[in-house]
Amino acid sequence: MKRLLLLIAILVLLLLPASCVDIERTTQDIIDRVTQHTTGTYTIKVGGTAGLSFTGRYQVNFLEYDSATGSLNMTANSYTTEGVVPREYTFKAMVGMGFFQKQTGDGTLLKVEIWKEGVLQDSASTTDPWGAVMVAGGP
Repeated sequence: MKRLLLLIAILVLLLLPASCVDIERTTQDIIDRVTQHTTGTYTIKVGGTAGLSFTGRYQVNFLEYDSATGSLNMTANSYTTEGVVPREYTFKAMVGMGFFQKQTGDGTLLKVEIWKEGVLQDSASTTDPWGAVMVAGGP
């Protein structure tokens, strides 16, 4: 994150000509380009034994530029879910992560994968009674 902020600051300084420039617009343009390259479409796939009940929570993180303060903020939205295998959740984000737990005390399989733009980022599985897994993907 510090490297990203440093990169943005350097780009702003390099792209500003000595004459009068709309700094806010230039800054916003740079931030838009940076976030465009780091943000993608994620899919969390909850699989395993068909019909297995689960609960879960997944978080969606992205950057936002606040032109009023000139600051770059990481925003996180969290979603609680429950269902049965198989299930998928798709969202746009810079970083995505999820935590899912079986709702049975048997040896059935819970497998969770997180994909970004069609590329597997992380996967985890469990057959433990009431077992839980966590997955995460990022830029």
